[in-house]
Amino acid sequence: MELELKNLKKTYGTVQALKGVSYTFTAGIYGILGANGAGKSTMINLITDNVSRDGTDGGEILFDGEDILKLGKDFRALVGYMPQQQGFYEDFSPKAFLKYMAEIKGLKGKNNEGKSVNEQIDELIEVVNLTHVAYKKIGGFSGGMKQRVLLAQALLGNPKILILDEPTAGLDPKERIGIRNYIAELSKDKIILFATHVVSDIECIADHVLLIKKGEIVVTGTPVELIEQMHGKVAEITCTLDDVGKLQEQYKVGNIRQRRNGLALRLVGDKLPEEAVKVEDNIDLEDVYLYYFE
Repeated sequence: MELELKNLKKTYGTVQALKGVSYTFTAGIYGILGANGAGKSTMINLITDNVSRDGTDGGEILFDGEDILKLGKDFRALVGYMPQQQGFYEDFSPKAFLKYMAEIKGLKGKNNEGKSVNEQIDELIEVVNLTHVAYKKIGGFSGGMKQRVLLAQALLGNPKILILDEPTAGLDPKERIGIRNYIAELSKDKIILFATHVVSDIECIADHVLLIKKGEIVVTGTPVELIEQMHGKVAEITCTLDDVGKLQEQYKVGNIRQRRNGLALRLVGDKLPEEAVKVEDNIDLEDVYLYYFE
């Protein structure tokens, strides 16, 4: 199973949202990191065919060697998609909404695990912790609860390709952990694209990470590979509150912590102050993100 992007481009007016992105996905979880406007959602919308490519020069998206536009509904049947936002029929309950989405997806009979559509729906409602409101109107839900309904509909039909666009937006920390753990369990036989700007969402579950900036992939690798590339580029310095502003003008500043002898600033960059102490053992993906994006 292989999903390949080849020189993918997309332009909105005078803005080039994607600038020739190429990458090949196989089974596993791919954390797609980037600030808002980096091109994450555009890439996802091209894969799901919600927006069109730039004509004959827009590149290709291939699934097992076949263009997804030629595969049409056969490809779409393999994809579960959770958008950042989706309109709801406010009077629908989660159970009614999932039944409606199952009809749209053409799900009938039993899946490859021998579960009926209703059994799948009940299981997914439990997974996203909405059993207690399964028959309540979605219109009265919080933003986080609506996110969980969207995730459940993306998982309907046990899709081979799962595409999640900011899936944990609006969730509290406990809900984030629960959803991340569940997604990790699904990754053995799926291609999972997890687009986010929240590093903690993917640092413990991603097999591979793509950092996208201004429509281009600037670096890729496993979390360990990306962290190893940061050795010598992360340091901490102790300073006073008066020094913080000056350091922020010269360096990329991450965490700021209060210490007994002053403030401890985490700095990231190719050039660091001589008095700063290099960090070797506890570099993380937050440092990687700061290095490339801030």
